[in-house]
Amino acid sequence: MTSSAYDVAALAARQEISDVIHRYCHAIDRRRWWLMETVFHEDATYKFTAIEGGWRHFVAEARRLVDPLAVTHHQVSNILVALDGDVAHTETYLTAYHLVPADYPTDLAFPGTGQAYEVVTGGRYVDRFERRNGVWKIAHRTGLFDWRRDQPLADGGLSEAPADWRGQHGDLDPFRSVAARWRSPAAAEA
Repeated sequence: MTSSAYDVAALAARQEISDVIHRYCHAIDRRRWWLMETVFHEDATYKFTAIEGGWRHFVAEARRLVDPLAVTHHQVSNILVALDGDVAHTETYLTAYHLVPADYPTDLAFPGTGQAYEVVTGGRYVDRFERRNGVWKIAHRTGLFDWRRDQPLADGGLSEAPADWRGQHGDLDPFRSVAARWRSPAAAEA
């Protein structure tokens, strides 16, 4: 008897894979870089634009590009999963918002212009997941851009709202109690 692509084990695998993809977005947007250890296998590789190599190299480069941004907001959808035993190939649609401050470094992905502006991009993550020791994580990720739009900043007054009305980075954000579920003792010391 062959198992259906939608039997209980397959549905559980799809959900775990989706959780990993969502956790990746959260890690970037809230600057919880330690969560990346729960997303990538230790020997995982990554290719996105000119950034290529091991996932730790990617995170170091992403921090250099993302940390100076005022806000990022990654949303994913259309997560397609092709399961094959302990391997899964996925394609995930991505829409990402970036608020570039006026003083963002001029030599990085979103060059500073002296005035704040917004960048909205659309793309895809094409991943190879592997289940090792019962845990699904990314073994290889290729990031692709499909479109990009730069526009003048129009925050609608949100920048004037009290800080506790807005999302925060790191442990200042209220989500910290949920994120703590994935925090290893080693990460807690970081």
